[in-house]
Amino acid sequence: MARRIKSRKRKHYGNRTFGAGNTKNRRGKGCRGGVGRAGFHKHKWMKTINAGLHKNLRKGFVNPAANKLSSVSLEQLSAQVAAGKWPKDEKDASAVSIVFPHSKKVKVIGTGSFGFKANVSASAFSKSAKEKIEKAGGTTTVQI
Repeated sequence: MARRIKSRKRKHYGNRTFGAGNTKNRRGKGCRGGVGRAGFHKHKWMKTINAGLHKNLRKGFVNPAANKLSSVSLEQLSAQVAAGKWPKDEKDASAVSIVFPHSKKVKVIGTGSFGFKANVSASAFSKSAKEKIEKAGGTTTVQI
């Protein structure tokens, strides 16, 4: 059966882009300047600034063996004791046993008040935290 509609391909046979405009337009990858984040420091700099990506770039040396301590205040500890997170001490029933695991390095800071008798074991203590815990009748133990 004969075709009624003539193909339009013949019109474009001698043309390299074949009706697609620029040769880049046929790639199917949009208007990216390359692959991934290419051009984010040059022709896509405004996109980088608006997304805030230039602030997150890591620069410089980071010591992998650095001693990283997380801090816990006495105020947080007293809230946890009031909520019943820490168990009673086995030796002294009136005291609470607060023991942080050796893998988690924690420094206890003396912010806030502490009115519980507790035996606290952590990686480090500030002077004020040590004084407040011992004033409440508890003990402090430094883990090595």
